[in-house]
Amino acid sequence: MAEILIPPYIISLYSISLLDVNQMIQRSYKLRILIVTIALLFMFLGSAGRLYYLQVFKHDTLKRLAEENHVRKRPIIPLRGEICDRQGNPLVFSASVYSVNLDTNLIKEKDYRVLSRRLSPILKLPQDKILDLLKKNATNFPLARKVSGGTMQEVNAVLSDLGINRLAIYPQKETRRLYPKGTLLASVLGFTNMDNVGDNIGVFGLEKEYNDWICGEYKKIYPHRTALFQDLEPIEQEILEATYGNRLILTIDQSIQYSLERALRTSMAKNQADYGVAIVQDVRTGEILAICSLPTFDPNNFYSYSKEFRQNRCVSNPFEPGSVMKVFTTTILLDLGLVRLDELIDCEEGHAIVDGWRVTDAGGHAMKIVPFTQCFYNSSNVAFAKLGMRIDPAVYYSYLHDRFMFGQKTGIDLPEESAGILHPLSKWHRHSRKSLAYGYEIALTPIQTICAVSAIGNGGKLMKPYIVSAIQDYKGNTIRQFTPSVRGQVARPETVQRVLQLMEGVIELGTGKKAKIKGYRIAGKTGTTHKSQIFDHTEYIASFTAIFPVENPQISCYIAIDNPKGAYYAADVAAPVFREVAEQILAHLALPATVVEPEPHIHIASSKPIPIPTTTPEAMTPPPTIADGVMPDLKGMTMREVMDCLGDTNVDVKFIGTGVVIEQTPPPATALSNAQNFKLVFGKPESLNAPASGADASNSAGAAVNAEP
Repeated sequence: MAEILIPPYIISLYSISLLDVNQMIQRSYKLRILIVTIALLFMFLGSAGRLYYLQVFKHDTLKRLAEENHVRKRPIIPLRGEICDRQGNPLVFSASVYSVNLDTNLIKEKDYRVLSRRLSPILKLPQDKILDLLKKNATNFPLARKVSGGTMQEVNAVLSDLGINRLAIYPQKETRRLYPKGTLLASVLGFTNMDNVGDNIGVFGLEKEYNDWICGEYKKIYPHRTALFQDLEPIEQEILEATYGNRLILTIDQSIQYSLERALRTSMAKNQADYGVAIVQDVRTGEILAICSLPTFDPNNFYSYSKEFRQNRCVSNPFEPGSVMKVFTTTILLDLGLVRLDELIDCEEGHAIVDGWRVTDAGGHAMKIVPFTQCFYNSSNVAFAKLGMRIDPAVYYSYLHDRFMFGQKTGIDLPEESAGILHPLSKWHRHSRKSLAYGYEIALTPIQTICAVSAIGNGGKLMKPYIVSAIQDYKGNTIRQFTPSVRGQVARPETVQRVLQLMEGVIELGTGKKAKIKGYRIAGKTGTTHKSQIFDHTEYIASFTAIFPVENPQISCYIAIDNPKGAYYAADVAAPVFREVAEQILAHLALPATVVEPEPHIHIASSKPIPIPTTTPEAMTPPPTIADGVMPDLKGMTMREVMDCLGDTNVDVKFIGTGVVIEQTPPPATALSNAQNFKLVFGKPESLNAPASGADASNSAGAAVNAEP
């Protein structure tokens, strides 16, 4: 084979190329190493800078983010405490509900209209209102509050049907205040408004007065959690207990409260009255057993009632007490020794000018010269106007203001209490003592009146009224106990005992006969107040107060009914309410009867035997009675027996003298429709067969009396 010869210059060129390539390769490695080195340096510096930035500048932020991943922020909403009656029956409690929160970032605009239409009947909100909220692009905004778990399930079902993210409308737990008894005791319990966790701000009644005690505390805890958002540690007991509000235990007896409201509501409807108030109190302690102001409201829906309904007139509305004031005037007169029970007072047949002041007794109360006891029984304005003039003004004011504490708040644990009206002595005028004596020129709240009346049955001790007896924690442990407190002494014990006996006479012989309860001794006083601010003088307040049982006073009651239509006397309007309530109280408290009613018997006027006439058909016919429309035979009867015989009729009879009936006009069996004047002459039993002369009759101490119609 022939050899191939390569020229030398080619070999030289090849050698030179290999040398250049080798040099180039060496330079490339160095460059790459330099580049890598520089890159690594920048990476190191960048990492170091980043670490410095994260560790120094972003330390707090990253720490917080890390904690949020490991620790769960969990709010614990407070649970407002219960309000219970004296037996522990719940009158108010809180229940768990939900607020429906909205996040429109997860809702498409095209779904707004159909979503608002579907949610409107479920949430009971107008469709337009829901649509407006959706268009505002609200985030974490409550669409509705205080809805039940069932409502939330319906909302979730709507979201599923429309293919909307369920987190777009989500629930948050909160509380709702519930009043299971409806309107019962509403003006005392009050109501609440919402804060950011539900119904937890007391704005009226006990809810307001004891808000700080029963509201509980809002707490936040931060337990560690798993990746599945499960808490790894329990809630501390102290934190959990702080969220529970305390429980109020009231002095209210639920059974008595029911009876009081039912009786008062019935009377108001029957008499078409504007409003009514009633209070039942324990005279020994000052505890309020029942308290009622009608018309009232349902605290479950308080926002649908006007302010007129949402008030407690028992503590906030003073008015002139009328003849109930005579109880306190009598206490002052007797305590000062300014009148005797047997003292004769000239009532001037119910019309008199007393120191230039015209005074008139109510219809049927006109009397002439009678003992003070009869003036009290039949509530004579004339007598009390005269007697009021005997009291020194400064002493009078001192008793009213410093002893009975009129013109001052009683201190009852309810908000918005009024101090009433008692003008300072410097503003008294010439006729103040007269008008004050029978219940005008002074205004008392019902709670002031009942406290003063209770003092008459409590040996003269004026007690501070209260309605909360204890505050308990959620476990039932008592953390505060309220006890009876004496505010002062209105009069000597022997004085108030005599006043109590006079009040008993009102029930037995006077204007309060319709309040009498068989088997029990009741002390009471009627009051029919002419509303002086009404210029046409057509409106009245019928009131009645009572203490029972007399031999061991325990319970006092006060009832007032404003502007009854038709009958307006307290004997017709207020006294029957008391009787109905008192019968329920006596049965509820199991107080035994103490008075044995005498069996019906024939009254014998003298110790001499009366010959029994021969039995004839006429003699066997029962004597006529008042119910037959004719005048019965009243001869030989005592004044009390006459009162029982006449009952509650409107017959206006003149009683003349004392003893037993010896003469009557018209004679027995006379038709009452044909009679003009009714007169009964009393005398000694021996005078039964000797008619009194006209002179004797005209000179006898007499009085025209009649129970309030």
